Amino acid sequence: MVSCGLYVRVSSEEQKINGYSLGEQEERLRKYCEAMGWEVYKIYNDGGFSGANTNRPALQELIRDIKKIDKVVVYKLDRLSRSQKDTLYLIEDIILGNGCDFVSMTENFDTSTPLGRAMIGIISVFAQLEREQIKERMMMGKTARAKKGLYGGGRLFPIGYDYVDGQLIVNDYEASIIQKIYTDYANGISPIQISKELNNKGLYHKYGKWNDTTVRKALTYKTYLGYISWGGELHKGVHEPIITEELFNKVQARRERSKETRHDRAGKFNSYLGGLLVCGECGERYQKQSGRSHGKYYYEYYGCVSRYRKSRGHGAKCTNKSWKMYDLDNLIIEEIRKLSFEEIKPQKKKPIDTKIDKKIAEIEKQMSKLLDLYATGDIPTDILQDKIKALNEQKSKLEKELSAPGPKMPKAEAKSLSEALDDILKSGDLDQIHGIISELIDKIEINGDDITIFWAFS
Repeated sequence: MVSCGLYVRVSSEEQKINGYSLGEQEERLRKYCEAMGWEVYKIYNDGGFSGANTNRPALQELIRDIKKIDKVVVYKLDRLSRSQKDTLYLIEDIILGNGCDFVSMTENFDTSTPLGRAMIGIISVFAQLEREQIKERMMMGKTARAKKGLYGGGRLFPIGYDYVDGQLIVNDYEASIIQKIYTDYANGISPIQISKELNNKGLYHKYGKWNDTTVRKALTYKTYLGYISWGGELHKGVHEPIITEELFNKVQARRERSKETRHDRAGKFNSYLGGLLVCGECGERYQKQSGRSHGKYYYEYYGCVSRYRKSRGHGAKCTNKSWKMYDLDNLIIEEIRKLSFEEIKPQKKKPIDTKIDKKIAEIEKQMSKLLDLYATGDIPTDILQDKIKALNEQKSKLEKELSAPGPKMPKAEAKSLSEALDDILKSGDLDQIHGIISELIDKIEINGDDITIFWAFS
């Protein structure tokens, strides 16, 4: 007897629009198989899953069982998939490729016949067209809702609100947590410390526990100001704001000042101190290098990039010391642990930038040579004046850049970050460890065995 696997699927939206339920599909498929004299091996049920991809539990189970059955039977082709590419892959490679046939009940074709095989490609094109049209209608609907100040919906609604009858309604419990997050952050507490405190007190949100990433994202949402963001545009929402504009602006100013907006930059570094190390001899960067000692064991170290280029034949002359990565990482972490914020005096200006300082010295050297040439009569006055003027302009720009004060992090925030470092070190999360260190430190200058740390707080 012919053994059949019945596949049924309906997404939540299709249930509302089309009305054919899983139960209906199953009942009709059973009767169809009974009339054809086929035996039902198993029913594969993917209720609530979209046909846009193949990542569905029952479909994956059907694929695993494909060699146990003779036919795969569906109510309609788009129940299998709404993607032309996936439809052809499933039917030709998975089903037919394993000696099984495919039957669509309502479209009345069977791949065991030549006409049925030809119809596969034609019908799958229309299945994808329908999917694209549904997607386009949904996008147009969400755009129209946003212009009216209504939330477009989705799987996840903003923490602080409930989604009731198509509108965002303030959830008093969660809204109070959002207000606390904004207030704490504006007062100098770090996202890591905020999330830790909330979780310790059991103040979770609708989706679970807090982490520093969730807190950081919450600090950027203009939904809390009463706006709807859609398609890169902001629209005045009809929902009630949770945060005042004054507090929101204060938080954004602090994010900018404390490098929060550059936090994601940590992901591109492969070491704790990446991007912070500067060579005191030539002004170039130090970065992570690796090698083998006598070919026996692998090790990692920080080295000046100009010295690294020298070994590649570029002729750089820097001879500054390289540091074992483990040793320098531990040295800097210990310095952070030893911080006493009551004793640290505010920095009155930015630390000297070695590269700019050397450029200024070079300009002064050029000016001195020009004056020597003028004294010996080897250069006319008008040419001398033009060259001196141009060099003076370059020098002024560099001096202005050197003396410009950088924004400093408040001590309270720096203290909060330093206290959180040990907990993050235990987790071993490189991005978070680098993020904390780079927020506390502007740069680290290396002069042989001498290490100078320029702190990012006042």
